Amino acid sequence: MNKQQLKPRELKIISVIAASENISHAALALGIAQANVSKYLADFESKIGLKVFDRTTRQLTLTPFGAALLPYINACLDKNNQLTNFIADYKHEKRGRVTVYAPTGIISYLSKNVIANIADIGDITLTLKTSNLERKAFYEGVDFPDDCDIMVTYAPPKDQTLVASFLVKYAVSAYASREYLKKHPINHPQELENHSCILIDSMMIDDANIWRFTSNGGEDANEYRVKGNYVCDNTQAALDLARNHLGIVFAPDTTLKQDIQSGTLSPCFAEQHQWWLDLVVIFRKREYQPWRVQYVLDELLNEIRHQLAHVIQKSPEQAYQLTDQ
Repeated sequence: MNKQQLKPRELKIISVIAASENISHAALALGIAQANVSKYLADFESKIGLKVFDRTTRQLTLTPFGAALLPYINACLDKNNQLTNFIADYKHEKRGRVTVYAPTGIISYLSKNVIANIADIGDITLTLKTSNLERKAFYEGVDFPDDCDIMVTYAPPKDQTLVASFLVKYAVSAYASREYLKKHPINHPQELENHSCILIDSMMIDDANIWRFTSNGGEDANEYRVKGNYVCDNTQAALDLARNHLGIVFAPDTTLKQDIQSGTLSPCFAEQHQWWLDLVVIFRKREYQPWRVQYVLDELLNEIRHQLAHVIQKSPEQAYQLTDQ
């Protein structure tokens, strides 16, 4: 084997070719000419003296050697990224990856109202991932994934070493279309067992969801087991089903503000039956965070709190309406 040192650029190109299984697709992903990708591959195989890919007219497949080599290439690239990010963090450069987890609606809210107001993230790659909560998280705490840097969610963390910064309280209740309520009137949560409720998959217990309500500002919550013909993996899909008169949905007032104003959806109960939840931001202690994570965290918190303050100035009792599920 030629003793010339392998360069990160070469390794990156081999990795992308392996993922794309096609030279032209790899060239597009890399942003370089197809001919140059082919040359890099030929030079790399010539340098190491072994074939990495078997070629057909349409596709490249890894040789047995290539399949064994690829994990080492990706590990080298990962280590190189870690080194680059480590140096950038010490220099307070805006580069590297920051991963934010949140339930479906919060991801939507961040995308629509928060991310665009972070003026300059430089070369930071901001990754948004959906993480809908299971029912037990409200009692046991939220799991914090290994690749997560920041989590915006509805419950405190299971890991007590993590920091949970409280943002606001908001209310969740039962809603349905006027057409559904006209055909199937309901007056109290006790009657939910006789209705078609639109369920959330992450909250399933056997074939049901458990919905909680406090009444008229009380502190004690009662639980109600509800069933229905439709199960969704996120609240947005459940709301669309409710808008089409297919049942009752359990959702925050904020998600339904426009629906309520337009009359598309209405509260199921004349009296105040709601479940109040906390919205929190979870993160590792700052001494354990890279600078890029601290930067994004501060920008997120500042923007959300700025919007909260604006809402509270208008109407303190509607502060929770900033949030979205």
